[in-house]
Amino acid sequence: MNNKLCELLNIRYPIIQGGMTNVSDADLVIAVSKAGALGTFAPGIESVDLEWVRSEIRKIKTNTLNPFAVNIMLASDSAAQIIDIVCEEQVPIVTTGAGSPERFLHRLFESKVKVVPVVASVRAAVKMEALGVQAVVVSGMEGGGYIGNLCTTSLLPQVADSVSIPVIAAGGFADGRGLAAALSFGAEAIQMGTRFLTTRECNIPSWCKEALIKAGSDDAIILGNRIGAKAKVRVLKTSVTESILNYESSENADIRIFENMISEARNQVYKNGLNGTLIGI
Repeated sequence: MNNKLCELLNIRYPIIQGGMTNVSDADLVIAVSKAGALGTFAPGIESVDLEWVRSEIRKIKTNTLNPFAVNIMLASDSAAQIIDIVCEEQVPIVTTGAGSPERFLHRLFESKVKVVPVVASVRAAVKMEALGVQAVVVSGMEGGGYIGNLCTTSLLPQVADSVSIPVIAAGGFADGRGLAAALSFGAEAIQMGTRFLTTRECNIPSWCKEALIKAGSDDAIILGNRIGAKAKVRVLKTSVTESILNYESSENADIRIFENMISEARNQVYKNGLNGTLIGI
């Protein structure tokens, strides 16, 4: 398939692998990019090891000549340093989240890096186009349960009608039917995250993959809505996540305690199996 977005990013298929912290490492990116889609390396947002970032980027470049992206969470204290590495290593594409990339655009454009921000509103998409970015990822609340207040299917056609740059649809897409739907709404590609968690090249434990494959439509919950957390997250139901939800719903719930519970659950992801973890989807 060939369209404006595929030509822009020099990819064969209109599929972007979403940047997932602690998951989207070099091995996954290499496999996706070699297959003709766009692999995206995600350094993360907290305690970023900059030498590891450079090492992973060099590993990707060594193992595939195909394009790849680096996802930069702009709220990270390491965002500026990661951008320096991206420019020094001649990474072709950057996707951004958790803030506006405006202050970094001159540096990135000067290094001929294509910039693709995630947006959650028409206004943000229009602003990004005015700033000169090459494409935008449109993500509604389906994208992990925490992005914006609109559904992707209502936001996507509005953005597509408001900008002339390519639009990538994200949030709830997992197969060809989703791609066909996104194209009909005006997108030129889809971004998928959860679907790639179950691949052989993904580094999460096998029991996580099995849990995701077996999960049904009623097996996920969103944490953070009731307590008004800035960072909401969609997760699989487990004894741990349901206990967090119960605390969040309690009369005297404290946002700081809630956030500590989320952080601890994430820290246990590789230690205690399904009942002691938090699997974001």
